[in-house]
Amino acid sequence: MGLKRMMKVACFTMMACLVLSGCSQSDVAHEAQAEGTAVNASADNADEKVLNLALFWLDSNVDPINGWNGWALNRSGIGENLIQIDENMQFKMGIAESYRQLDDCTVEFTIRDNAYFHNGKKVDALACKKSIERALSDSDRMDVKFDVDAITAEGQVLTIKTTKAYPTLLNLLADTVYILVDADAAGESDFAYKPVCTGPFKIIEFDADKGMVLHKHEQYWGAQTNVDVVNVKYIQDGATRTMALQSGEIDIATQINARDLELFKDNDDFVVQQGPNLRVFLLRLNMATPYMSELKFRQALCYGMDKETYATELVSGQAAKGPFNDQLSFGYDGEDMYKYNPDKANALLDELGYMDTDGDGIRECNGENIVIRYMSRTNHGSDANNIGIAMQQQYKEIGLGMVVDQLESYSDRSKAGDFDMMWERWTSAPTSDCQYFIDSGYKTDASGNAGKYSNAALDGIIDQLNVTFDKAERDVLGKEASKILIEDVATLFLYYQEGNVVTNQRVEGVYRYMSEIYYIDDRVMLK
Repeated sequence: MGLKRMMKVACFTMMACLVLSGCSQSDVAHEAQAEGTAVNASADNADEKVLNLALFWLDSNVDPINGWNGWALNRSGIGENLIQIDENMQFKMGIAESYRQLDDCTVEFTIRDNAYFHNGKKVDALACKKSIERALSDSDRMDVKFDVDAITAEGQVLTIKTTKAYPTLLNLLADTVYILVDADAAGESDFAYKPVCTGPFKIIEFDADKGMVLHKHEQYWGAQTNVDVVNVKYIQDGATRTMALQSGEIDIATQINARDLELFKDNDDFVVQQGPNLRVFLLRLNMATPYMSELKFRQALCYGMDKETYATELVSGQAAKGPFNDQLSFGYDGEDMYKYNPDKANALLDELGYMDTDGDGIRECNGENIVIRYMSRTNHGSDANNIGIAMQQQYKEIGLGMVVDQLESYSDRSKAGDFDMMWERWTSAPTSDCQYFIDSGYKTDASGNAGKYSNAALDGIIDQLNVTFDKAERDVLGKEASKILIEDVATLFLYYQEGNVVTNQRVEGVYRYMSEIYYIDDRVMLK
């Protein structure tokens, strides 16, 4: 059976299982709710409106200075920045009502006079200063830090003066690390689980395994939503989110598997918003593995996998040519440099002298079989595992073995370098600029560079981006960086995702953000 035929049969089988299992699991869910065992916050009275939102990712805490944990805050309408990115990838004002660029190193922000933290404390320039300084001092996200000459606060006027020009300062301040919190409350024992923010909803309960319970922030500066309670449910698996929507357990979900969207389209009970997003799925390569340091070997890995078929038959995405899709002004718009060609893959491996000397079908390196260790996490869903299995089959054709592991967490193995390929998903330009992904994911010794990739030419381009303000020039540099990453096979770029948001008919005011940093805000309403 051919690969495409095999994949179509597999997809049909999974769909059949989903439909059949959806009924039984929803019945179980309803029984659990009837028995009072479901983890939900109920409204205090019948007049209160409760919204149920699913998140596919939630970390052990939601302190925004820790990694990418702040995404859950922005997505759930809890956290806000001085300045943010709207659904059209343009800047919009957040807690700052305006800003002025005084010179290349100085920006002045005017803070809204009617903004309050979730604990009732008024937000002024001093509070913003303390929050930003806390992030600069304590965050582990070195990729979004900047060198400060001075941050001054006078009433509602906040001035940030850097030691050098930062062309992307506004973009950096829109990152979730700089979600504004009451830094004076950061010493409280539960702050990491209930950070004091400014958004239309505040955290009442947090459980890293189950989700959050939110209440409406009555002193919110913006529009007043009619939603009183939000149950944020942590549901990693796409098929489970689908069933939760079908059963009515949740009202809003994102990243529904492409093959499941048909269940909601042309259905008057649901609204489907769909379109391109910034998410790229890739396999991080461990450059410490001896054969991974060989460019020809990495090229063979590219030629040996049919990512076009993976994209169209398994995930309904678009095969990736590089880090950015070509709808972005800095995306690589040339031809795919490494289209599926197992003959080229075999020839390159032969050139390297990696031969199968014992006739077991697997090539050897330094006398040992080349068996690639492929790993993903369970919250990456079935797509990650299915693509691994498909690659495993195709790599047999070029004499490479592969072990496919899907783990609850691969943090320890990642830190130890105990992998050859590691599944990752990145929102490549969440603040509408090319530098974030290139810098944090591929610069030598960057925090997100788990594969220890290093390229002097790429580092040089990143250095240029650090001092280039002109948008057109930055786009050119972004394209040059993309070309380096593609040619040098820094990563196996697999596919770009088409994003989606599915809501049931009782929900209004939900917008699909290409960046995926935001799901709900003060515009969300219940009929």
